Amino acid sequence: MEVIIAIFIVTISLLGTAAAITNALQYAALSRSVSTSKNLVVTTLENIESLRNSRRLKFKQIANVADVDNNDVDRTFSGFPPGFIDISTQPGPDGVVGTADDLISPGPDNVYGTADDFSNPALAVGGFSRQILITFPDINDRTIKRVEVRIRYLAATGTVGQLSGVAFLNDEVRR
Repeated sequence: MEVIIAIFIVTISLLGTAAAITNALQYAALSRSVSTSKNLVVTTLENIESLRNSRRLKFKQIANVADVDNNDVDRTFSGFPPGFIDISTQPGPDGVVGTADDLISPGPDNVYGTADDFSNPALAVGGFSRQILITFPDINDRTIKRVEVRIRYLAATGTVGQLSGVAFLNDEVRR
């Protein structure tokens, strides 16, 4: 009888330990997803600022798809899609991270814009998607834009988490 009680106590202890380890692993995975999301937010905001600072795009072009102003520019830009899109490991043909063409591969000839270009889902960062929203915080002031980057990530429990970051971009180029 004492042996049965001892086995029962050991079994309960082992189940408790297993539950604790399972929770620890879930929180570690969640922590990894949140850290990756933070890095993706910061990297995206820095890339957008770099577009302005390097003069690859003019300030008026840094916008969502419907709001891009391509008048009097050397290079046209289609803009950032307003919805969530898969995050790619490379920028795509336009060279800009966070646009609709990021999952396009140049094909066997390694040249974008030719007939062998294709959509390559293998370029997507699994479990993450990104939304870039660009607005004017003051409708009367067109010299400052509010850039919000939202990252959705798949949590260990199968739920979807979201993290966002906001930066303000002015029309002055830093050198």
